[in-house]
Amino acid sequence: MLRIRNLSAYYGSVRALSGVTMRVREGEIVTLIGANGAGKTTLLNAICGLVRQDGDLAFAGRSLAGLAPEEIVGLGISQVPEGRQLFAPMTVAENLELGAYRRYRRESRAAIGADLERVYQLFPRLQDRLAQQAGTMSG
Repeated sequence: MLRIRNLSAYYGSVRALSGVTMRVREGEIVTLIGANGAGKTTLLNAICGLVRQDGDLAFAGRSLAGLAPEEIVGLGISQVPEGRQLFAPMTVAENLELGAYRRYRRESRAAIGADLERVYQLFPRLQDRLAQQAGTMSG
């Protein structure tokens, strides 16, 4: 699904990543763990086209070389920044549905609903709080 070979990423002339190679298969869940400054966010930014990089990046068999960030989002790749990036006045349900906004044109509501059900299985308390304003949640 996602293939990265010999990826380097740069902030200006500074090389922040060098020689990263990894593969994520369809359905796999991957966690990046490391100390501050280890390159976790830089790797995600490189995958999303937000920093200059070289190497081989491919998603679902398609090269990401030269694609603008918005084109990469259109392929289904995005990231959720760390911290509480919620729309506080909106409900929990509205925040979750907003995450699928790019999919509504391509996929049925049933497919998106199935994905939301998976989220509820992973985080069962969310289902009890769908009508709650996101900004009132804690923890």
